[in-house]
Amino acid sequence: MRSGRAADDDIISVEALNILSDGETDLASWMPKRMLGSPLSPFPLEHASDRQLQKLGQILWGWQLCGSCEAGYNCKTTDCPWQRSKRLARFFEYYRDATSSYVPELLPGSHPALRAHEDMLEIIQMLKVKPDIPRSQLTHSYFASRGGGQVPLPPLPDQERAFNLAVRIMAMVNCSVQPESSGLLESGSQPIPWCSNVSLTQFMANAFPTTDHPSLNDTDPSGKFPDIKAALTAKKLKKCAGLRFQPTNDLRNHLKLDRKQGVVEIYHYTAFLKEYLTVTQSAPKGMPMTDSTRLGIIPRQLVLETLDSLQKILFPPDPESQSLLRSLVSKASFDPDCLRFESAPNRYDDEKKIAYYYFGSRLADLYDEIENPRPRGLVEKWLERRSGSRYIMMATLVGVVTAVMLGLAGLAVGIFQAWVGYQQWQHPLSYDGVWRPDATNPHHR
Repeated sequence: MRSGRAADDDIISVEALNILSDGETDLASWMPKRMLGSPLSPFPLEHASDRQLQKLGQILWGWQLCGSCEAGYNCKTTDCPWQRSKRLARFFEYYRDATSSYVPELLPGSHPALRAHEDMLEIIQMLKVKPDIPRSQLTHSYFASRGGGQVPLPPLPDQERAFNLAVRIMAMVNCSVQPESSGLLESGSQPIPWCSNVSLTQFMANAFPTTDHPSLNDTDPSGKFPDIKAALTAKKLKKCAGLRFQPTNDLRNHLKLDRKQGVVEIYHYTAFLKEYLTVTQSAPKGMPMTDSTRLGIIPRQLVLETLDSLQKILFPPDPESQSLLRSLVSKASFDPDCLRFESAPNRYDDEKKIAYYYFGSRLADLYDEIENPRPRGLVEKWLERRSGSRYIMMATLVGVVTAVMLGLAGLAVGIFQAWVGYQQWQHPLSYDGVWRPDATNPHHR
């Protein structure tokens, strides 16, 4: 972090980031040429400064930075949101990795779609202000008006990649403008399509459909039905179903079960989610999706379900579950903020216990895996798929093998006894103070 007041050409004013609803404001006009980077630079977003990360927080979550941060000094105000930057270190690391890998298409006479991080911030701000405008219209409006219309247009694929990367930063969802094959999309291995005629609001609704699962969301005063959420702890999934856990940076893949590999993906950037929980706390209930998107692109209910499924269902605050979570933090690169259970102050009174509409089906899949685990070992794969029949067959097999072994042992003892008797008959002994072969035995004559 720089000390002293930064030069005017090193700090973009807050006004420059306030993209007007008419889309005429262009952040490029506020940036000095050396900040825009060279059009020939192969990695224009290779480095991100603290100042740029502060601007990212201002745009994503409406941070009100202290005077020291605005002036370029080291932050010393305890209530400044930049004080939470250490907790957001894993997300900022993700941001740096995602942006530094951007390589523009350097065609003759064209400029990169993203010349500097300020271009990325401008696109993110534009998407927040205009969530109901179709993607193609936003893309054309932004690049056609950049630099007062005097800047050469980037190649169209480069423009699309810039908007894909912006959504990847805003919502941590991988998307593409072209639809992928249905098989790849269902597996979650490919980006979800954000078509050119679809707005950001509709894209988020398509990416996160909702369903209602009565077994999860309805109360059962009679106690006749099992408590599914209480049975879905990570330690039970590991012990009973033989599942493993791996981190994912795509929110859409949270709780996705790969039955073949025995892996559950877990979205773990909890500090990132808590910022959205904070910024949407002031929003009135029942706010239209468009208005809530301007506060936070990720729906509040989705944030709550992700946090609670991780910190209340999979890893409740018991010693064994917390020990498992700590091992994932240290060995599997989970966000250390997962160990902080502190979202209660940012919740309404009726959000202490929530229903699951976004991830209910995946929780149900995990419960089914506990009840009917997929065979993992060689012996289990040879046996039947259903757990009840498999265990009955396994018990029967163990009984049969035990009976055969006992029978073989009894046969061996009988053979040995017969052999000892035969030897005694063949070589009888007489005793006259010392055991000697019996000379009267006809077999020794």
